[in-house]
Amino acid sequence: MGNEDLTNTKSTPIPDPTVLTTKQLHHELKGIKREFHTRDVLYAERLQAQQHDAELREAHRLELKADNQRSVETAMNAAEKAVQAALAAAEKARDQQTIASQLATTKAENSSKEQMEQQGATFSLAISGLNTSVQDMKGMLGADRAEKKGGQEQVTEHRASIAQVVAIAAGSGTVIGVIVAIITVLFGG
Repeated sequence: MGNEDLTNTKSTPIPDPTVLTTKQLHHELKGIKREFHTRDVLYAERLQAQQHDAELREAHRLELKADNQRSVETAMNAAEKAVQAALAAAEKARDQQTIASQLATTKAENSSKEQMEQQGATFSLAISGLNTSVQDMKGMLGADRAEKKGGQEQVTEHRASIAQVVAIAAGSGTVIGVIVAIITVLFGG
């Protein structure tokens, strides 16, 4: 049996290494497939985690953008309200200034009118006094003429009286001229 076993016409050895090798290859292929499957799962999970991270970043970016937009809108609304308040305050101040100016003008007009009336009364009184003085002087002058006597002393007195009348008349004329000038300036005539 020794030679016969070696001279067998079959060329397959016992145990057949092909079956063992094939079995080993299948086992290794399964291991490689498991390795690839594990890597695919890990890559898919990593990809999913990266996508989730990107979605979170995008959501955060959009939230910041919305917050920024709200902040800008809030600031613009606040600025608009501030401008409106400033305009309203300016308008109110202008109205109050106009009222105060009108009251001051009315008060000044009334005061000027009252002052002019007082000055008119004063001037009328002064003119009346001057007229009385002139009338008195005329009366004295007429009396002096009627009493005229021929002496030198009387002529001197008469001349002195005439000089007084002329001086009073000139003074009255000057005062009247000044009063007329003041009234003209005050009344704008």
